Amino acid sequence: MNHIHLLLIPTTPIGTSKLMPSLGCYYVRYYNNTYQGAGSLWEGGYKSTLVDTWQ
Repeated sequence: MNHIHLLLIPTTPIGTSKLMPSLGCYYVRYYNNTYQGAGSLWEGGYKSTLVDTWQ
C-alpha cells in the first residue's frame, strides 16, 4: 500500500489539518508496535482536495 484515500467532512475550518497529524502519529505507533517496525511510514505530508461542497 502506498497511499490511502479519506473522504472527510470537517466540522471546523481547520478540522482536517488538526486530524491528520494526530491520526498519523497514532497509526505509525500502532503499525510499528504490531509489525516491529521503526520510523515513519509515509513520505511528505498529506494532500487535500475539495471533492464537492456540502450544502
